[in-house]
Amino acid sequence: MKTRKTSELISDKKKDVFFSGNLDIIKKYPVIGVLASSKAPGPVVWESYQFFYGLRDADVTVAGGWHSPLEKGILDALIEGKANIAFFAAKGLKARGFQQKFRLLDKTSRALMISPFPDSVTKINGTEGPRLRNELLAAISDVLLIPYIKPRGKLFHMLKAESTFLNKTFVLNHVENDKLSLNIRSIDSKHVSDLINEAQEAYTKRKL
Repeated sequence: MKTRKTSELISDKKKDVFFSGNLDIIKKYPVIGVLASSKAPGPVVWESYQFFYGLRDADVTVAGGWHSPLEKGILDALIEGKANIAFFAAKGLKARGFQQKFRLLDKTSRALMISPFPDSVTKINGTEGPRLRNELLAAISDVLLIPYIKPRGKLFHMLKAESTFLNKTFVLNHVENDKLSLNIRSIDSKHVSDLINEAQEAYTKRKL
């Protein structure tokens, strides 16, 4: 697996990132980022799976860290479809992780693996690595879907600290998200096309 470096992906911050796979799935498609709190309630998990089954054949790229149990389930649903998938790593790309699933998708140019760290980084602080990974994912995504946000959790604080992330974020329209004190748009789990349209509009603006 050959690792390359680019500074093209975050236009306002010419920051180097490291990647392997098909970079065009980020540059030439709307990107829907996915993050999920590690302990999402059962009803939210079920609605999330329904949502992404409806999304898996769309002409988009779905980007995730694919680390939490909910994210792993979403990834398994997406692999069976036609959407492109970007894997965001919290270490260098040579570290163990989702190599097998990446290689499976890379055979049909549907995959990209990306990291804020060079290959030499195979171990990192358990908090710092995921934080930088999540911030990179949010920065590159055209829209960000977080099915469930734990009040006062890590994702809550990330969004509160960065308005550009908050402005592109959606949560599932579910009672479990009603206690959030952040001004975040919600989307119904049956209205997949609404999020695709939002991603397409943001992508169009990105390409201007």
